[in-house]
Amino acid sequence: MNLENKNLTIIFLATILAALSLPVVLPGWRLMVFAPFLVVIFYKKSFLVCLWWSLACGLFVDLLTSNDQFGLHAVNYCLTSAILFTQRRNFFADSLTTLPLMTFFFACLSTIVQCLLIYTFERDNIFSWEFFLTDMVYMPACDALYAFIFYILPFLFFGKQPRRGKDYFLDKP
Repeated sequence: MNLENKNLTIIFLATILAALSLPVVLPGWRLMVFAPFLVVIFYKKSFLVCLWWSLACGLFVDLLTSNDQFGLHAVNYCLTSAILFTQRRNFFADSLTTLPLMTFFFACLSTIVQCLLIYTFERDNIFSWEFFLTDMVYMPACDALYAFIFYILPFLFFGKQPRRGKDYFLDKP
C-alpha cells in the first residue's frame, strides 16, 4: 500500500461519496472525510498543488455545513496542510500506518486551527476537558479508523498482492 501509487481520481470520488453519504448514515459524527484524501495529495503533489486542493476541499465542506462564516473550513484546511505538509518526510509512503497516523495528526491540528479561528472571529472559547477528550482524542481516532477502513482495507483485500521474499526466487519453467 504505497501512497505515491494511489489513483487520485478513485480516491477523490470515494471521498466525495463519503462526504455526501456519511452524514446521512452517521449524523452525530463529524468526520473529516477529506483528511485522508489530502494526506494522499501530500505524497503525490507539490506544496502549491496541495494548498489548492486544500482550498477546494475546504470550500466543499463549507458548502455542506451551515456555518455563518463561509470560508472558515477553507482557511483551516489550507493552514493545516501548510503546517503538516513538511511532516510527510517523517512517515514512509509505503507503510500501512502512514495514512491513519497522518489523518489523526491532520484532524488534531485542524481542530486546533478551527478553534483558534472561531475564537478569533467570534470570541467564543470552547476549550474544556470534555472538548479535549472528544475533539482531540476520540474524533481524530475515529478519523484515523475511517481512513484505515475506507482507504487501506479495500486495497489490501482487492489490490495487487505484495511479493514476499520467497516469491522473488520461484523457479518458473
